[in-house]
Amino acid sequence: MKSMTGYGSTKINVECGEITIEIKAVNYRFLDSQIKLPYELMAIEDKIHKQIKEHVLRGKIDISVHVEERTSKKRVLTINEQLLDQYVSAANMINEKFSQEMKLEVSALLMDTAIAQVEEISNVNWQEEERLILKGISEALSSFNKMREEEGAYLQQDMMDWLHKLQQCCDEIETLIPSLVDRYREKLEQRIRAVLDAELEMDETRLLTEIAIFTEKMDIREELVRLRSHCKQYTKYMDVKDEAIGRRLDFLVQEMNREVNTIGSKAPDSSIRQHVVEMKGYLEKLKEQVQNVE
Repeated sequence: MKSMTGYGSTKINVECGEITIEIKAVNYRFLDSQIKLPYELMAIEDKIHKQIKEHVLRGKIDISVHVEERTSKKRVLTINEQLLDQYVSAANMINEKFSQEMKLEVSALLMDTAIAQVEEISNVNWQEEERLILKGISEALSSFNKMREEEGAYLQQDMMDWLHKLQQCCDEIETLIPSLVDRYREKLEQRIRAVLDAELEMDETRLLTEIAIFTEKMDIREELVRLRSHCKQYTKYMDVKDEAIGRRLDFLVQEMNREVNTIGSKAPDSSIRQHVVEMKGYLEKLKEQVQNVE
């Protein structure tokens, strides 16, 4: 089991300098990866996305690659001549239309980033460094996954504790079921005697019919069986490797909650209802934790 949150980083030395790679992830329903690369490395973005898919199944992933070059960069001024010509034509048209001479300020034009841009151009041939950079990405992803697995182990242990308490409640509820019928029979007999004269005999057949109807209505054994089955499936899925299990576990928590609600609505006993309240609390804890599972 892996957590969706994690962090990984690595540094690699290349001929031109040092490259720092950082990976961060938070919870997300699907896989969403954002990659921040220097302009010189944009060509390898697709390859990095493929690497991510090999290591991560769900989560919002942010990868940043920072390059600290030892070599100096050239600063190059580029002019958008087409746009500059349009400025000149516009100035000539205005001068002709208003019969006046308007001079274009060269300094103002150079301040316009749409016309003049200064770019830093690296002297490094990054294609030669591509293999090392992709290897560094792979190392950072391995570090990232190791942290997620460690966090996943803590999540799994915590969820196992809540599942165990949930199953304990099931066992305790089951021990209460046989006494419910006996207690209902006693209450029913007392009510009947309260409204009948002492000399009249109680209709045993009618009494047994009422008890049978009550027993059918409050029978929660099927819900307990399904609840235990869901707990067993939950435990099984937590051991699945190389597969996104978070959504399956979330679905099982919803199903378990449905069974617990049914038990609460059918059971007339205050002791059982108390267990239902406890189980809802355990399921809420499971629901919180399952949101962190890949």
